[in-house]
Formats: sequence, structure tokens, C-alpha cells
Amino acid sequence: MFETIDILSFVISVTGVVQAGFLFMVLRNEGASAWHTNRWMGIFLFALSLSFARIVILQLVGTAIALLLEPLLFSAYFALAPAVYLYFREMSGDVPDRPWRHFLAAPIACIAVGVLIAMVFARYGDDLLAGKPLEITFETDFGLSLMANGLLVGLFIFVSIYHGALTRTAIRYARILKAKGDPESLSRRRWINGVVPCLHAALIAFALSQILQIASHDMRWPNILINLGFVLVLLRLNFLLASQPFRTGQAAADAMRGSPRSGRTIMKDDDQTALICKKLEQVEAEGQLLFDPLLTMPKLAVRIGVTPNQLSHTLNNVLGQSFFEYVNSVRVHKAARLLCSEPERTILDIATEVGFNSKSTFNLAFKRVTGMTPSTYRVHNSSDRENSRSADSANIQPVVTTGISAP
Repeated sequence: MFETIDILSFVISVTGVVQAGFLFMVLRNEGASAWHTNRWMGIFLFALSLSFARIVILQLVGTAIALLLEPLLFSAYFALAPAVYLYFREMSGDVPDRPWRHFLAAPIACIAVGVLIAMVFARYGDDLLAGKPLEITFETDFGLSLMANGLLVGLFIFVSIYHGALTRTAIRYARILKAKGDPESLSRRRWINGVVPCLHAALIAFALSQILQIASHDMRWPNILINLGFVLVLLRLNFLLASQPFRTGQAAADAMRGSPRSGRTIMKDDDQTALICKKLEQVEAEGQLLFDPLLTMPKLAVRIGVTPNQLSHTLNNVLGQSFFEYVNSVRVHKAARLLCSEPERTILDIATEVGFNSKSTFNLAFKRVTGMTPSTYRVHNSSDRENSRSADSANIQPVVTTGISAP
């Protein structure tokens, strides 16, 4: 009969697998081009699912079968930290050379654990096949215990090194985003500040689990602790990725387009992108939604009929604009026409009509798009009223790119 601790461990492990599956689907919804970056998070989720499976397999099929699968399941821990590290490197645009070499520790660990398990079966195989409980300590078998604890210490050092590298990468990228100062960059910086503490908590949970395991020689509570930490990380990542899509960058899209093996996938992704662009054209023609001061990406995504991740991917990798840049460019485009066609209206009145909450915000956005302030733009175009009526084609298009066309 299962004890309470076994039931708790089983529930946490199953919850972890479900959360990993849900997050995987969120990442896949971002499109094939985005998968060039998200593949690292996919590897993280797969390795994490294998680590959760250790508990489930042990409870469902017994110790002997679990030990046979242990080389694969334990080595999955050595893929967790490199996968997250490479994910952040891709996000920051700092793509490392030969990234797959970061996973070489996993097959090495698999071989080492395989040797250890072979020695266990050579010495205790009869007891394992008979279903007898197996407890190996320094007192009962010093050699095997030394090898097992050596693997745990090596894993702890390995994860600590990568976690330090991940932290440095995240801090460096957060500083770059802070220096840029635009809303999209600050949004990405908040995303990083939300994820990194989760990863710190997971590392602390992992360190505590190893300390408890060495001190108590009871693997159940350490495994519960580490799996609970990972489940909390997944819950947080699910929330962040589902509610605040992260830009994957143009480099990823270019890399995907340059891969001949991804032709069919890219064609399918381009069809979806063309549909999103067409619907954006319709929304832009209607005008009202884009001039709503309370407009958010989820609201625009619902209007178009796609997920926020799909919309974010199209804006960033096809139009080359963030959500804020796209909305502001459409609003500035409209405001520029009004400045020329209705010279009697105040700048604040026009700014409010196109969706800006304050004159200062409008001035900043207008200058960023056109290179001049609204008042300067109005004076500059007042000398030729005929051209001002067609500001869209004569004056704005050289500095504003708001037209959307299917790729």
C-alpha cells in the first residue's frame, strides 16, 4: 500500500508533466520561426518530464525496472541547465557557436550511471529481482555509495556553473533593455526579472534536496522537494509566456527561412502569417480599435482571431515592429494627416483622438516615428496644403512604415 509521502510525490510528478505539456503547446503556438529559439525550452521541458517520470516509474513498476531506466532519467538533469542557458542566449541575440556541445555532459553522465547500475545488478541482482528493498550506504557498500554521491556532487557543481552563467547573461541583457528605455524593452526586462528568481528558487530547492539526501539517505523527501520546485517554476513560466509573449527576434526567423529542411513548416507558417497580416489590414482600415487608449495585445489578438504569441511573432518577425511600435506608428500616421488637414485643432485634441493619453507621450512617439515634433511637422507641411492632404504618400511614407502586406 502506498504511504502518504508516496501519494504526494506521485501527484507532484504528474502535475509537473501536465504543466510541461501545457507550456510546450504554448511555445509551439508561437509558430515555426519562433521554434528556432523555443527549441531550447522544448529540450528543457522534455528533460524535466523525464525527471518527473523517475518518481512515477519507481512507484508503478518497481525498483528493478526503475534502475534499468536510471541512466536515461538521471542524465536528463544534465540537460536542464544548458537548455535554459541557451534559451536566454538566443533571446538576447547572443547566439553561441556550436551550442550542442553544451549537452555533452548528458551522454557522459548516462554512461557513468549505466556503469553504476551494472555494478548494482552484479552485486544485488538477485535481491532486486526478488522484490527485496535495496538500501546502499557507506556502511554496506562504500564503493557504490562513493560513486553515487560523486555523481550527485558533480551534478550540483554542473548546475551551479550554468546557473551562474545564466544569471550573468540575464543581468547583462536586462541592462541593455533598460538602456533602450522603450516600452517593449522594459516589458522584456520585466519578463526576465520574473523568470530569473524562479530559476534561483529551483536551484535552492535542488541544493537542499542534495543536502537532505546525503544527510538522511532517504530519496523520497529530496525528490519531492526538487520536483515541487520545478513545478513552481513551470507554473510561473506558463503564466509569463501565456500572458506576455516574448519577442524571438529577426535572427531566428532568418535562420529558419535559410534552412532547406524546414521548407514545409515555413510554408505553413507563412500562410498563417499572411492571414494575420490581412486581418491587421482590415483592423487598420476600420481604425477604431487601434485608437483605443486601453488597447492591449490580447485584445487585438482576440479581434484578429489568433493567440497573443502568434500576433507577437508576426509583428516582430514580419513587420519588424513590437506591439507598441506598431500601434504607435498607426496612430502617428493618422495624427499626421489630421495635423495637416485640420490646422485649427490643437495638438492635444488630435493626440487624444488617436489614442494617446498625454501630449508628452504623443510628442515622444511622433518624434520617434517622423524625426520631428508634431508642431514642427505641422509648420513644415503648412506651406503646401495640397501635399498636406496626401501626407500619407508624400510626407509620411519615407519615415513611417505602417502598410502591411502578406509576405
